[in-house]
Amino acid sequence: MAILIIFLLVVMAVAGFLTGPAIWRKIAGYESRPTGQNALPGLSVVAYVQRDEDHLDEYVDTLLSQDYPDFEVILVCDASAEATAMISGRFENVDNLHLTFIPPGSHNLSRRKLAQTLGIKRAVKEIVVTTSTSVMPRSDKWLRSLAEPFADSEINIVCGYVHPVFNDFTGPAKWYRQMDSILTSAQWMDEAVKGSPYRGDGYNLAFRRSLFFDVKGYSASITLMDGDDDIFINEISNGADGCLVLNHDSFVDTRWGAVANRMYVDYKDRYRFTRRYLPKAPFLRSALLSWANWILLLGAVWACAMIGIAVPAIAAGNWTPEIIPLLSVGCAALLIILIFWLIEIFAYRRLASRLEAVRLFWAVIPFLLWRPIGNFLFFLNHYPSRKSHYTWVRN
Repeated sequence: MAILIIFLLVVMAVAGFLTGPAIWRKIAGYESRPTGQNALPGLSVVAYVQRDEDHLDEYVDTLLSQDYPDFEVILVCDASAEATAMISGRFENVDNLHLTFIPPGSHNLSRRKLAQTLGIKRAVKEIVVTTSTSVMPRSDKWLRSLAEPFADSEINIVCGYVHPVFNDFTGPAKWYRQMDSILTSAQWMDEAVKGSPYRGDGYNLAFRRSLFFDVKGYSASITLMDGDDDIFINEISNGADGCLVLNHDSFVDTRWGAVANRMYVDYKDRYRFTRRYLPKAPFLRSALLSWANWILLLGAVWACAMIGIAVPAIAAGNWTPEIIPLLSVGCAALLIILIFWLIEIFAYRRLASRLEAVRLFWAVIPFLLWRPIGNFLFFLNHYPSRKSHYTWVRN
């Protein structure tokens, strides 16, 4: 029985490594693919203006100052009538900048998907970049970072990282929320690294404009408030035609401020709801990592119990044939588990460093053990509001 338990612990440690630390290390060491030999394509940047008029000047200046030879900016405004008039007057004569507006009274629709549809239809360039005033590019090389992979004619989708400003998180759960955000991102990044993205973030995403019309836009999720970040990406992805860019210049930072905790909950709820429409393999791998950690925790309890039985007996001079194997097996099991947990800790710290989050140390294992419980409680808490994800419920 003891040998069987040791074998199970080894199997779970290997499974946990392949579904956790191995993926985190791969992303932490990921380098964007080399640029192709073709010329850089023209870009249409479709920016959803979300009632953020106070910072609009700074945002537009950041977009227009991008170091890129051929691009246009399309602002799709979801604002009040007064703000709409102000925006029109402020930017109507700016070169390479076009304005369009969501029609008033557009109910029972995802306003974000409607905004992006209007912008993409207005676009004239080969590549569309979708973003929003709720994020801010951190570099004037942002567009270049997203566009360079398209010099390879086989690339159709480029996923960039939206970096949450983790300092905006508040309250006792802020460290866990950081880790949960990092692990959620790592899950979809792993598939993007393989070339077959199933999810990304529509606020830092680029794709060939023709793909949008090939799949009839967001028609596959027309009845849902969400789906533009994942259902749409999963639909337009076709085998090995996508990639991830992951460098300082490609990041955009959130501007959530005081509503950061609410935005974290909104994102998590949105992704939780739409995962039913996505490939199951990434989620099964995440579940396997959780199972591995919990089985190893139980193994650690068992190993400590074995050692607790053996050590007092040996101290009392009881050197029976059963005691030494009991101590050896307990120590071996505990060593396997401790080594795996240390590998997890240091692999996560590398990933967090690459994604510019707090790296943590002692909290990594408790947070990993809590995550499946926390996700289940989150599901129970938000299950009653599931109908709000459908457009036909909104008034």
